[in-house]
Amino acid sequence: MTQQPMLTIKNKSEILYLRQDNILFIQADGNYCDIHLADGGVINTLTYQRAEIARMMDEQLPDDCRKRFVLVGRSYMVNTDYVLRIQPSKQLLTFRVNQLGTTQKITIKATAKALDTLIVEMEKLSETAGSM
Repeated sequence: MTQQPMLTIKNKSEILYLRQDNILFIQADGNYCDIHLADGGVINTLTYQRAEIARMMDEQLPDDCRKRFVLVGRSYMVNTDYVLRIQPSKQLLTFRVNQLGTTQKITIKATAKALDTLIVEMEKLSETAGSM
């Protein structure tokens, strides 16, 4: 079994070890971030800005893993492996995740402009995957 890349996030009170393939999306709110996990968990209010977590990802994850995470507006960084549907006209982004053996859909709101940017990034990733 292949070892999945890990993201390690340290703060004064704890150290988090997160498999990159379990990170669904990161939601920023000012100086705090919530990390939503594909297994249904949520790690609340880390005292890091999204840019700081992105820097940690750049330093710790291999390029092919890091490229799967795309900024969506100022509030979200999403793992493109879980994107199911992008609806810019409705300002919705839907993820597909398997939790406890069942498929769940999780939807977040984002601006149409941010979702249009995500579409462009998803197309780039598809082209790269197709050329391998």
